[in-house]
Amino acid sequence: MAPDKVNCPICDLPVPSSDINLHLDLQCRGAPPSTAGPSTTPKPNPRSLSQTHSQTRLTSTSQQFEAKLSTSPERDVITIEDTPTSKPALSARRVSGKAGGGEGIASIFNAGPSTSSSSSTKRKVKAEPTEDVSLGAEASSEELRSVEKKPRLNPLVANQPLAERSRPSTLSKYIGQTDLVGPGSLLRARIEAGEGVGSCILWGPPGCGKTTLARLIAKTANADFKELSATSSGTSDVRQVFEQAKNGLKLTGRRTILMVDEIHRFNKPQQDLFLPYVENGWVQLIGATTENPSFKVNGALLSRCQVFTLSPHTPESLQTILGNALSSIPDPLPHLPPELFPFLADVADGDARQALNGLELALKVCQAPRQTKLDDKKINGIQVEDEEEQKKRDVELMDAVRRGLRKGYDRSGEERYDMISALHKCLRGSDGSAAMYWLARMLTGGEDPLYIARRLVVMSSEDVGLADPQALPLAIATYQACQVIGMPECRINLAHCVAYLAEAPKSTRSYTAYKRAESLATTPPLPGVPLQIRNAPTQLMKKLGYGKRYSYDPDYAHPVYNEYLPHTLSQHSSHSSFPEEQILKRPEIESRSKTWDEDRLGEWEWKVNGNKEWEGRAEKGEIGNVVVHEREVTGQLDGDKMGGGSEAVQPDKEE
Repeated sequence: MAPDKVNCPICDLPVPSSDINLHLDLQCRGAPPSTAGPSTTPKPNPRSLSQTHSQTRLTSTSQQFEAKLSTSPERDVITIEDTPTSKPALSARRVSGKAGGGEGIASIFNAGPSTSSSSSTKRKVKAEPTEDVSLGAEASSEELRSVEKKPRLNPLVANQPLAERSRPSTLSKYIGQTDLVGPGSLLRARIEAGEGVGSCILWGPPGCGKTTLARLIAKTANADFKELSATSSGTSDVRQVFEQAKNGLKLTGRRTILMVDEIHRFNKPQQDLFLPYVENGWVQLIGATTENPSFKVNGALLSRCQVFTLSPHTPESLQTILGNALSSIPDPLPHLPPELFPFLADVADGDARQALNGLELALKVCQAPRQTKLDDKKINGIQVEDEEEQKKRDVELMDAVRRGLRKGYDRSGEERYDMISALHKCLRGSDGSAAMYWLARMLTGGEDPLYIARRLVVMSSEDVGLADPQALPLAIATYQACQVIGMPECRINLAHCVAYLAEAPKSTRSYTAYKRAESLATTPPLPGVPLQIRNAPTQLMKKLGYGKRYSYDPDYAHPVYNEYLPHTLSQHSSHSSFPEEQILKRPEIESRSKTWDEDRLGEWEWKVNGNKEWEGRAEKGEIGNVVVHEREVTGQLDGDKMGGGSEAVQPDKEE
């Protein structure tokens, strides 16, 4: 039985069905030449379709490459087949198992001898243009390298303010704090020798150079430097730095200096984390703070660190800092008024950062474009201003800088308590002008008027007291006026009260009497209340002797005696025969306990009284047993500083 035959889908020849695969792989010669008869469309082979799709993708890629090369001048068009690195076509990878090479290979896998030969010829012909293109590419790359590239600036550095960019890089360029790091100082010698200064706290106002000095100390020391800010770091960040420092010291023997800016922002548990590492010397801590370390830093940590106090910059130092910063700015520099540097040095109040910010503001104002007028003079195309126009621009510049550099007021910092203490002491010393100045400083800085009014209420009883009983009602009325009216009108009420208290007579009899009573009330043993003045609301209490023989004073036309203090304290009663021992002393007795300091009196007579003697000197002999002595240099200069005064810093902060 003859085998079944099927027509080849490519050459349309009859082939036994069992040999169709072999015929397609090896023996099929491709489609016959086209004739006048109807054309047959071969059925698509899946494998041939995928290969054709791949070939189409390569062809499209080669066309894109040709189009890109054709855009460059004086270059021949090169196809992807022409390049030496191009992959051979799929037809070239299809090889026959026969020795005949081209014979016996299906036309779908082989483009034919003519195609192969033309392709090889094309490669030979295009070989030289390919070398020329490669040489041209190398030449163009060399030309690009020869062009000098501009240095790329770090955007983080480029956007830093002038105060940050102008920090000194060496200790020799550090301005200010000559008492600490000036030439010949012990601290500078240790820093330059690379020995470090140990764990320390740098305390000073803003802009005095704390952060810069800490960085210079770390730079000169042979140690790793880590910097954290208490405003943005937490316990985990600090612990991570400490563990790295401990491990680094154990493995390499290299120390670590940790600089913590605004260390007062860390609370007590966070500051306790520093103790073991600082005490064992695993980390050298440099803390910077604008607040008083006595109040803001733990006592345990403070005892393990040295405290260096940095002073505000002097106007001369600020002018030097401004000059150094201006010299570091590249040309061209705009015209600046000659009085700008002295003005910035004065208005900055010792803050170098604020002075540099003012200089940067002035530079921006000078560089701002201005409107050109028709009558403006030009020399060589450059606009020239006359002297009057330049003076006018200088005045405008100074006004702009003055508005931009208004001194701030920190309501939560040390300055607040310093100013309220200054106001209180000026009122106590009857200097109404000075008191009015500090009042204006606080109010213009944004202080709460009720905070000032509360202090005036206290001061009216503490310092004016019995000398003018109307001071307290006026202070209370001032406080209520501030509550009802508010700023800015209530500033007038505060000024009224301040002027009255400053000119009122002063007496501390009630205040000092309470302090004596407070001292007795805390001294053991504490006796009980005498039975005569105890309350007796029941019969049992009356039988026990409560209120026995108590005399109701308004019922008598003459004085009567009651036991108002226990017999152990009877000498401190106002009715005792020992006036010096009484708690509330009479005015003449109170004056005897006042201190007579000849040096301080002479200073007052020279500076305040026009070098004339005080008229009270004549009464010196009449006072009696006046305490006359010379104070030691280390002694207290103000009676309010001897403990318990409401103007002390700590009670203010609690308020």
